[in-house]
Amino acid sequence: MAPLALLSWSLFTLALSTPALATPIEKRDSNLARDLATAEALKQRVTVDPQGITESWTGNEVCNFTGFYCAAKPDNNELAVASIDFNGYNFGGDQLVLNGFLDKLTDLALFHINSNRFFSGPFPESVLGLDLTFLDLRFNQFSGPIPKAVFSYTELEALFLNNNQFSGKIPHQIGFSSATYIALTGNQLTGSIPKTLASAPNLQEILLSYNQLSGTIPREIGSANNFTIFDAGFNQLTGGVPEVVCKLATLQVLNVTGNYLSKPLGPSCQALQARGILDVSGNCIPGADNQRSGDECNGQ
Repeated sequence: MAPLALLSWSLFTLALSTPALATPIEKRDSNLARDLATAEALKQRVTVDPQGITESWTGNEVCNFTGFYCAAKPDNNELAVASIDFNGYNFGGDQLVLNGFLDKLTDLALFHINSNRFFSGPFPESVLGLDLTFLDLRFNQFSGPIPKAVFSYTELEALFLNNNQFSGKIPHQIGFSSATYIALTGNQLTGSIPKTLASAPNLQEILLSYNQLSGTIPREIGSANNFTIFDAGFNQLTGGVPEVVCKLATLQVLNVTGNYLSKPLGPSCQALQARGILDVSGNCIPGADNQRSGDECNGQ
């Protein structure tokens, strides 16, 4: 199973394809002057640009710069940079940091820097001051704890922090998140899966695989009536798959492969497994196929 491929990308694709964001606009105002200066300052710090992206960052129209997208502010109809998409640009530079850049783009709603591995260090505090609807920091080298405040955005619809080096526990404030999609896969997160996860009002897809999470799968997840994908594969979870979780009618993927679950599956979970929705391979479950060896299970 390829967990990252399970996510719906329509949110970001549609946002960038709307005319307001995708169409270069010629009108200039104070917002664009500020954003132009910010873009030019960033350009000076980009010393590795294998695709020649910054070659388009010339002139006075920041809305024409590759990776920058403009929209009218809803409160006064003035133009500003509303979205940044540096996906896969592979920028590099010793002086490249988000603090001092993001905090100046005060009208930013979408921020997408997938696969720019020069971004490292703690979670950038400048992100927390923005009113984002889409935050994508995937495939970088951010480390340290995930701040509680990242789950307090009231308009956030998608949060992608996967494939970094974040560590520590998942904050219980994740249950307050307004996001529909949350990806924390491929980090170094420890501790248990927060019971509050089930309280997130809009959450449909949650990816927690390839971390170091321990403890049991919370029964409370059985009350998360919007969940379509729950992926906690390749962690160190123990216990069993709660029957109440397997009774969720909305589930399309329930992946807990590669853990140390040891309790037999109940009838509802067996039914999900038969339908190909539940994957429990690589565990220690009696009677289930493709489980760990006895030595692996006894050594846990």
